[in-house]
Amino acid sequence: MATDKERKNKLIKMADEVIRNSSICKNGVIESESFNGQIAAFSVAVAMSGLKPAMAIYFSETGNSSIDKSVIVDLLADMYCKDEETSIDKKSFFEKVINAEGKDEQLLRNLIIEYAIALKLAIRTFKFKKS
Repeated sequence: MATDKERKNKLIKMADEVIRNSSICKNGVIESESFNGQIAAFSVAVAMSGLKPAMAIYFSETGNSSIDKSVIVDLLADMYCKDEETSIDKKSFFEKVINAEGKDEQLLRNLIIEYAIALKLAIRTFKFKKS
């Protein structure tokens, strides 16, 4: 079993890879600085509103932001796929979370918060496109 430090290092490396391969990153530059704030806000949304409401908000709307928040669900789904060594698209990942109950929901909540924190740390190492 991996130690907490090993797990955190693994997740940060995965987060970096997921971000680099995503639609928000072009040649190592993040398309909008807003992604930094929206990724940071995701784990707060989970803590304040719960996993399912946070996922629903990020899956379906742009809100007051100029960016497509659903990309963050893509990043989380990609992290899940790498971590669990599986393949699942954003919609299926969203449905898995929304339909989870009991221990499964708690496990997913813990994993998703880990992923969100790793994404938050990793994105801060990137340059952002100037507005």
